[in-house]
Amino acid sequence: MKASGRQINKAGIIRSALLTALLLILAVLAVRDQTSYPASTPQNRYWTDNIVDFLASGKEVIVIVLAVLYGLYRYVSIPKGIVSKIWTSVWAVLIPGLSFVLVEAYNRGYWHVGARVSYENAEPWNVLVLLNLLLFYLFFLSLTFLSGSFFAGYAAAAAILMGVAIVNFYVMQFRGIPIVPWDFLSIRTAANVAGGFEYKIYWQMLLATFGFVFLILTAGKMKAKLRFLPVRIGGFLVAAAALVVVIHGLQDNQMKSFWGIDTTLFTPTVRYTKNGFWPAFLSNLSFLNIDKPGGYSVEEVGKIAETADKAYEPEEEAAVSVQTPNIIVIMNEAFSDLSVLGDFNTNEDYMPNFRALMEDYTSGHLLVSVKGGNTANTEYEFLSGDTMAFLPPGSVVFQQYINGEVPTIATYLKQFGYETIGMHPYQGSGWERNRVYPLMGFDTFLDQNAFQGADKLRNYISDKGAYDKVIQLFEDKEEGRPQFQFLVTMQNHSGFSPKSTDNGFSEEVILTDAPSQSGPVVTAERYLTLIKYSDSAFAELIDYFEKNVTEPTLIVMFGDHEPNDYVTDVIDDLVGNDRFVTASDNSGAANASEESLDDVQRHYQVPFVIWNNFGIEKNDAIGQTSVNYLSSILLEEAGLPMSDYQKFSRNQQKQIPALSAVAWCDREGNYHSWAERDEDETYSSLINDYNILEYNHLIDKKNRVDPVFLEPKS
Repeated sequence: MKASGRQINKAGIIRSALLTALLLILAVLAVRDQTSYPASTPQNRYWTDNIVDFLASGKEVIVIVLAVLYGLYRYVSIPKGIVSKIWTSVWAVLIPGLSFVLVEAYNRGYWHVGARVSYENAEPWNVLVLLNLLLFYLFFLSLTFLSGSFFAGYAAAAAILMGVAIVNFYVMQFRGIPIVPWDFLSIRTAANVAGGFEYKIYWQMLLATFGFVFLILTAGKMKAKLRFLPVRIGGFLVAAAALVVVIHGLQDNQMKSFWGIDTTLFTPTVRYTKNGFWPAFLSNLSFLNIDKPGGYSVEEVGKIAETADKAYEPEEEAAVSVQTPNIIVIMNEAFSDLSVLGDFNTNEDYMPNFRALMEDYTSGHLLVSVKGGNTANTEYEFLSGDTMAFLPPGSVVFQQYINGEVPTIATYLKQFGYETIGMHPYQGSGWERNRVYPLMGFDTFLDQNAFQGADKLRNYISDKGAYDKVIQLFEDKEEGRPQFQFLVTMQNHSGFSPKSTDNGFSEEVILTDAPSQSGPVVTAERYLTLIKYSDSAFAELIDYFEKNVTEPTLIVMFGDHEPNDYVTDVIDDLVGNDRFVTASDNSGAANASEESLDDVQRHYQVPFVIWNNFGIEKNDAIGQTSVNYLSSILLEEAGLPMSDYQKFSRNQQKQIPALSAVAWCDREGNYHSWAERDEDETYSSLINDYNILEYNHLIDKKNRVDPVFLEPKS
């Protein structure tokens, strides 16, 4: 027995040493990163912020000491008997609550749960905190009764919560918004792009993870078991049923009001910070179901369409017309002009050619519904003419709503004999494009397999390589048959931080006013350098068509979204903007005031231009618009007949020049939050008509009035 005891003791020492070594490795990796803790500073301080300051000031020493102590703690056993029972009882009460604190520590901190209009009015100990605690305790109890062991149930619950919190932390770093329920429909896409990011060990994440490690180690010393099967089954059913009831209540507006849930849909990040991660995530389940807009009926769809047809008047500038010009549309990944945020200086202009084209051709800036990610939503808005404003925030149409044919501009153009080609020089499974493109009217969809040997920049096929394919397909097309190409590029995909797979790529555009070459500044410069390469490649494409193509052709290029906050925060700092407008606390934007909307909408702007080679003059009436209108603007530029839905789009754009999930803009150029849509009867009625048409187009597939979306009208 003594030998056996020594063997067990050695095994315990080895496991403790391995744990210490692992934690020390994480600490060493974190030393490379100097990101402050937390990532941004709250407007109003609480006593808990003093603890944060202490952790930030001594974080290196703290984690090293904790790593050693955890190794010793792992080795220590709790005496059996009354001591073990007291230990289990105390920690059974404490661990769920501490888990709530740690989950929120990955973001801003639990003390910001309960913020109302702004953090200056935060109420830390209100009912929202109780809601969070209730969810955590019921979750821990459910797993404990299910497993029959406090150790298994509590350790598993803590590990699951830690894992989700870490994933959400990195999702926030990469795309700027937290996890939403429908992200789980996009796991394949996430796996496709995950390798393109740099996974730093941030202090903020590391310290919260150390906290969870302590809780898991502590749970390992809880020896109490639930031995009676009827008690286990009964306890599990009660705890699980209570958890289901609470979650179901979070889908009801009255219960949301009771719990004090912030339902502001302005940005998902604000809701998660104010409500706590799990209440915000679970309350988002209610958005999976889309209610019919007011006054919806199939008959009303026909009436709105008929009115749109009669009211439509084409722009005089679009008088030049040919029957079926070739149409090439390029949606350029993360292509944006950050000068919309304010004036900043660089050593060279990063998009001189695009600016020159904007001077001569119909162009402007598009309001889009996403920032830093969710490319497919801008993609869908252009192709369909629909807007994300009427859909759940954070949702992705390709995964959630396209399970059958949906008419788009590609479907429409096929009626005129167009060959329709969709392209994306990356994995075809991303956003399920290989499945949904045929359903949206494309004859052919080409993914990265069709771009073998193409030019690359960093580790992605470059814009130049993608445009070479555009030219090849144009040269190989059937003579006399018009062609519609829709290309979604990949060159400028984040992340932008330096990494070993960059293949010699380095920053060339320098922010001359930056106080230092910090990590974020270098990342912003690399982003601007990529835009410079995009600008040059597009200029070469236009040059080819100007010199070699006589067939009437239009080429459209626009961006899908601005880069993530890690890049735009640098520019905001340089031009003197309040960073909180797009950072996680977002207190100004959450208030939905006109001032904050005016600031925020700049972070959802991308430039566009419509080049042509058959004499269409620039339409100066467009200017600021939104991507959902762009396909109908394009058809009008081409001189093609339009459907009633497309005519409705052109009519509405003249009344509401820009409209997205972020905000909408009236004729006078004032931006409004969606909470203000009912303040003006004219605007409210027009927006509701749009909602009715979109609902019939995308959601009510069985009763879709196809002629409204597909039948050309003279």
